[in-house]
Amino acid sequence: MACGIVIAGTNSGAGKTTISLGIMKALSETYKVIPFKIGPDYIDAAYHRWACGNFSYNLDVHMIGEDGIKRLYGQKAPLGDVAVAEGVMGMYDGMDDSSYGSTAYISKLLNLPVILVFDASSMAASASAMVMGYRDYDRDVKLAGAILNRVGSHKHYELLKRCIERDAGIPVLGYLPNDPSVMIPERHLGLVPALENSGLDEHLSCLSQRIKDYVDLNAIIDIADMNSDKQEGDRHVRATDYPLVKIGIAWDEAFNFYYKAGLETFEEMGARMVPVSLLRDKALPGDIDGLYIGGGFPEIFAAQLSQNTSMLRSVRDAIEDGLAVYAECGGFMYLCRSLTDLSGQQFPMVGIYDAEAVMTKGLKHFGYVKAEVLTDNILSEAGNVLEGHEFHHSEIKGILPNACYSVKKTKGDSDESWPCGYAYKNCLATYVHIDFFAHPELARYFITQNLGSRGKSV
Repeated sequence: MACGIVIAGTNSGAGKTTISLGIMKALSETYKVIPFKIGPDYIDAAYHRWACGNFSYNLDVHMIGEDGIKRLYGQKAPLGDVAVAEGVMGMYDGMDDSSYGSTAYISKLLNLPVILVFDASSMAASASAMVMGYRDYDRDVKLAGAILNRVGSHKHYELLKRCIERDAGIPVLGYLPNDPSVMIPERHLGLVPALENSGLDEHLSCLSQRIKDYVDLNAIIDIADMNSDKQEGDRHVRATDYPLVKIGIAWDEAFNFYYKAGLETFEEMGARMVPVSLLRDKALPGDIDGLYIGGGFPEIFAAQLSQNTSMLRSVRDAIEDGLAVYAECGGFMYLCRSLTDLSGQQFPMVGIYDAEAVMTKGLKHFGYVKAEVLTDNILSEAGNVLEGHEFHHSEIKGILPNACYSVKKTKGDSDESWPCGYAYKNCLATYVHIDFFAHPELARYFITQNLGSRGKSV
């Protein structure tokens, strides 16, 4: 039976990602660790895979729903010895003031014990008050332990441990010293992605050793064993139900934002996902039936993408010839006429859309959204409503086709909506990220309506 834990933080920046990665790496030396990320974050999930050698899966109630979370966890957690789920933001921070979708909410949904991480620098008895507050805010949460971050010394740790265990009755499982060298570098969308972190192996090894030196891993395994519920999950479909096709997937430092469960949904339906580097490959493979260009950081690699003129031409010619192409966020930017960075430098891109992708200093349309499908396209017939999110520091300026989507925020009092989702031939580009695990019908539609008719097979 799978056992599991949730690593929660008191707030963003408390150190839950650092400690989660260290625990995953350290435990993976003895156990097969299946990692999860609560919320929509792609970057943390990629670090999880690097730390423990297994793919991480996103548990996001908006994107895949409560039943989807139970099904996904039930499918994946039993594949290993222990499941470790990293939380999102602060422990009770969710989609609204009810904590819906928060780390605490997901822990209750899956009946998983929680280990709380917080920044204990410059604290003494106040640490007890903090832990007691998180314990008492919702007694249905199984708060099973605490790990202290940025502790000044072992003597400081002993004082904090004594206070918390005496006052809150919550076991303190260890700590990390105040050591900036274990911090992972960040930039405008969060951590610098794992694929760009050249020293990551050494960094994670160092972090793992810190965890083994200062944290009781046996106690963590004992807490994980508290979970006695095993969720069972059925697959959406059998691969033999649908024709076999090859779908190119943009995969390199510039484009790597994908939900693993979503890609597996395509594979379950008979698609073979073929990695393609838009940075380094000279052309698309000649035998692919479709192309999926996910999000990422094309702005960081704009010069290199722009200089790969043979790939730009290959993508443009393939779309003009009718290849089915789906592009999200960074992929949308890549298909524009040009990309302009914050310094004002402009780089030519594919040019399918007569518009310019322009980097902005602030986030645009940040958060969860619903996209109403207005017109038939390569993913969906009109009338569907897709759950998704937007998270980008850019905007598109120029001439675009009529929008396939009407998008609006999921939460909030505003009725503001905006157009997105632009089709050209068999190409659809949008800022809205979706998880195909929650929308298997879209993967099915993409395969059967746009790819199967090409008469190719794997």
